[in-house]
Amino acid sequence: MDEKEIQEKLKKGGVLAQVSFEVIGTPKEHVEKAMHDYIANLKKDHQIHILSVEYGEPEETEGKLWGTFADTEMLVESLDKFNWLCVNFMPATIDIIAPEELKFKDKDLTNWFNDLLAKLHEVSTSYRQLSTKEEVFVKSMNQMIHNAVLLATEHHHTSEEISKKLGIDLDNLKHFLDVNVKKGKVEEKDGKFFRKK
Repeated sequence: MDEKEIQEKLKKGGVLAQVSFEVIGTPKEHVEKAMHDYIANLKKDHQIHILSVEYGEPEETEGKLWGTFADTEMLVESLDKFNWLCVNFMPATIDIIAPEELKFKDKDLTNWFNDLLAKLHEVSTSYRQLSTKEEVFVKSMNQMIHNAVLLATEHHHTSEEISKKLGIDLDNLKHFLDVNVKKGKVEEKDGKFFRKK
């Protein structure tokens, strides 16, 4: 796209911007491919014109994950579409180059804020669902450990023997032994634990 075409699109309400995207994950090859696929998907949209793109080399981050980026310069044909891009593709950063002043109607701003709110609600709902699943998982895991402790105390065993049998370190096992003793399901005598019959 030449300078004349860019200027014409800007006069019709287009937005020229530098937009950066980031991808984090593993393995390294997947992260690199994901970033290229991301940009390829944007290029398919006839209202988004990628004028230039520079891909970063994947680098290892904390937690043995890989991260990469793509810095682009793009022309988006409308402010509406630019808002859509930001809400749905969530760039890492944006810098609007042109136009210097943006004009829009109150209805447009209302729609953009509603799009943003819808995305925030979607993220919030996903978070609550994950949080609920995590709670259920933790409760189930705790119950499984309690049951394993009861099975491991069928005969007289020290906490070290139970720890070795279950593969749970002594610090974490202590909590489960204490709870079962308090509930009267397990007794401790001379440093050995056994399940009450």
